[in-house]
Amino acid sequence: MLPALRNGSESEVAMRHPVNRLFERFFDDAMPSAVNRSQWAGLPISAWQDEDNIYVEADMPGMTAEDIDVAVHQGTLVISGERKCERQGVGYDSRCYGRMEQHVSLPAEVAGDKIEATLAHGVLSVKLPKAEAAKPRKIVVQAN
Repeated sequence: MLPALRNGSESEVAMRHPVNRLFERFFDDAMPSAVNRSQWAGLPISAWQDEDNIYVEADMPGMTAEDIDVAVHQGTLVISGERKCERQGVGYDSRCYGRMEQHVSLPAEVAGDKIEATLAHGVLSVKLPKAEAAKPRKIVVQAN
């Protein structure tokens, strides 16, 4: 069975039959996230680091820079946003809409004033330069 897209209003038939409303609510709440797409199931991300930076990329299809918020707080990168469905009417749609938020624990302290975030082709790229104190330092060994 294919998922049905609803525009938020119940049909006249469902309004007249309380049993229909009961089944509608059951299937809306009980269906797995692969079928019920009104909420984001999770934000696909990639994260890696080198000696100088931490990099995070997140798939943000259909979103603009204005729809996305990026923040760093107490060693955690927070990516949040909202994808809005601007289409009206009834039809089939398996895409995700609504608010989402992803928290990424950072493996090192970062220089907050140097963080860069860009959105291109539906992918958010965040470059987080490591703080000087978090970068590896070579220690010179002294001979006696």
